[in-house]
Amino acid sequence: MAMEIAEAKKEDLSYIKEKIDKYLLDATNMDWKQFFVVRLKGKVVAFGRIIDRGECFEVASLGVDYYHRKKGIARKLVSYLISRARKIDPQKPIYAVTHLPAFAQACGFTLVEGDYPRILDHKIKHHCRLDASRIKVLRWKDS
Repeated sequence: MAMEIAEAKKEDLSYIKEKIDKYLLDATNMDWKQFFVVRLKGKVVAFGRIIDRGECFEVASLGVDYYHRKKGIARKLVSYLISRARKIDPQKPIYAVTHLPAFAQACGFTLVEGDYPRILDHKIKHHCRLDASRIKVLRWKDS
């Protein structure tokens, strides 16, 4: 499966918005320039973004089309997003706020309990579209 990971194009935003609504992902301050997409045979099948939160980066709004799940696409995209964040600032910690902590842990993140930037707590309380009790914060292992 020839997979291409690239910066999103402006025309990708309608697809991304549709899937973010469907998957109940973070739709806050969406700017197509923050997103990266995975294309298979020229078609977008996955997306995600890195948000610079000042004191940390956040891997956010990660989604994969239903028919392309369980093929390693999301893991490759997470790895790519982390490498992009590292190019910007190799010292800044990277977090994920998710309802799928097992997936994030399989990608190299570690669960944190309360010891994370307050901006992420604000996100959980005011912007997450799922019950806050289901949301976990994880930190990238090398940050």
